[in-house]
Amino acid sequence: MEKWEIALGSTLAALYIILVVGLGPLSYLQIQFRAANILLGIIPIAGLPAVFGITLGVLVGNISSPLGPIDMLSVIPTFFGCLTIYYLRKVSVLAGLTVYTVIISLWVAFILQYVLGLPYLITFLYLLIGVGVVTIGLGYILYKTLLKFGGEKLWHR
Repeated sequence: MEKWEIALGSTLAALYIILVVGLGPLSYLQIQFRAANILLGIIPIAGLPAVFGITLGVLVGNISSPLGPIDMLSVIPTFFGCLTIYYLRKVSVLAGLTVYTVIISLWVAFILQYVLGLPYLITFLYLLIGVGVVTIGLGYILYKTLLKFGGEKLWHR
């Protein structure tokens, strides 16, 4: 990796952490509007540095999760979800963001059922809506906005 890629990944990790911790009540549990997931819209343009940065951001951001250390395992589905966004970017950015939303909603619903005993299906549906609004809706808007203003030129040489 080049220096600029490390800097980009580190910056995205820091932004993700700040948004998760700073907006804590919206970032965790059953009704989740994790504003940091807007940053997923950068992955199709910025590539693997964004995948690694956001994955690191999830790992560190989940340290303060009310679910405890088990929520740090969320880094695994996050990494695979981010890779999905990256690999689907040339086919459909919306498809990648949607797959990510489903993966994370399935995973977090499982954790909430395991730790808090919440009903899986209804929890999954709540998460699908909350995560979807931010990830698919706002993440896609960020992606399109970056494209409109030449964002791909910033990260590709």
